[in-house]
Amino acid sequence: HTKARSRHKGRGAHPGNEDHVTVVSVGHSSTHCMLTLAAVMAPSLRLGTARAASNQGAARMSSSAAASTSAPYGSWPSAVTAKFITTSGVRIGGLGCDDSGSVYWLEGRPQEGGRQVVVKYAPGAEGASERGAVDATPKDANVRTRVHEYGGGAHLLTPKGVVYSDFKSQRLFLAPAGGGDAVCLTPESAWPDGQYRFADARLTPDGRHLVCVREDHSPTADAKPSAVLNEVVSVALDGSGAMTVLATGADFYAAPRLSPDGRTLAYITWEHPSMPWDATTLRVRPLGPLATAEGAGEDETAASTAGHARVAGADAEGCMSDGDISVQQPAFSPSGALYFISDESGFWNLYRAPPDGGYASAVNVLPRPTDFGGGSPGWQFGQQGFAFLQDGRVVATYVDRGSGQSRLVLLDDVAAPTPSEFGSEEGLPFFFGSLVESSDDGALYMLGGSPQRASGVYRWSGLLPGGGGAAEMIACSSSSEIDESL
Repeated sequence: HTKARSRHKGRGAHPGNEDHVTVVSVGHSSTHCMLTLAAVMAPSLRLGTARAASNQGAARMSSSAAASTSAPYGSWPSAVTAKFITTSGVRIGGLGCDDSGSVYWLEGRPQEGGRQVVVKYAPGAEGASERGAVDATPKDANVRTRVHEYGGGAHLLTPKGVVYSDFKSQRLFLAPAGGGDAVCLTPESAWPDGQYRFADARLTPDGRHLVCVREDHSPTADAKPSAVLNEVVSVALDGSGAMTVLATGADFYAAPRLSPDGRTLAYITWEHPSMPWDATTLRVRPLGPLATAEGAGEDETAASTAGHARVAGADAEGCMSDGDISVQQPAFSPSGALYFISDESGFWNLYRAPPDGGYASAVNVLPRPTDFGGGSPGWQFGQQGFAFLQDGRVVATYVDRGSGQSRLVLLDDVAAPTPSEFGSEEGLPFFFGSLVESSDDGALYMLGGSPQRASGVYRWSGLLPGGGGAAEMIACSSSSEIDESL
């Protein structure tokens, strides 16, 4: 939401008005859709009774006009119960592709107490689920992080396998790509359970370290909220638990991102009492040697955030000298340009800062009255409303206010691009987001869905030479369907 809209919270409640249209939506926040029902309301509504029936293994809802009853507004019984929704599906997020082109995602499973599992799309493989996926993390692992308590960004695909945060211990583990037991990257010999939490990791170009957000809750894991320490650190992948502090001194950190050559670190920071969608700062710093089992990293006196160059957002003291501005989702393009979203214009627009001049001359490359940050920028780690293709072009998404449908914008990595747009007329889903390009064939994968269909993983070849046609859903989050007559 833009700042202007956030200042008018609660105006959509319509107190005392019983004749307005109500839309109820339940589902995954990254695609804004799982199961959606819409009804035009009058002082009373005649609604048929509904039942769930099996249809080739899929639950389907249907109505019976012969057994209709009249009920006051808002009091009718619904066949769309929590049990109906949760027992027939999973929550899908964390979409990604590894270097081989294999597709992975994160499943939240209500049937397993909400356990979250990283899975690999492998249709036809032994033990594959109805979504054609096999577990890529151990059966006793729950892939969740408690950094900032909102979580997100709890796993990372690497050439060696899946690095993930284990919910119980909050330690980092590596699930090897070839199978076998998970390896603890932050061992008990280094510190006790619960002292450190990790999130939003990225791999250094040499593949030897992670750079991530670390939250320190003290050796006894019971620090008061005011004493919890947030920092950006590197973690060695040699299993030693060796770490180097790269940014410290601010209250909160998010989205540490590395330039293609690994020599520059960008990150987001903010100060209490601001929330990340209120006032944040984007900073950059050069990187030196990182710690391993063989030796210490750079002098950590260089880690002070106050000494790192400001690109956009709040000033050095965290005060909003340039207005009520929030900056989110930094990412380096293959050319080394630094992209980010900022609400400086009143909307979450996309900005580009070239490496020349220390990223100090950022320009708005999509100056429109619309938001490119996804559904809820800043609420969780790992959110990204745009992505880069292998050829260097940029793809971003937004929701069209007139139709309510998602749109894809394609632009070149230049200061003044001429964007192209794509939508449902080119075969894209009604809702979509979390764009990921396959490193294998260049197709785009995304999370998407529609008001009539549960969200899932789609594959779309519309940007490929000779490509086109409707996006293919390769995995659906739920076997439940809603009859359109409802």
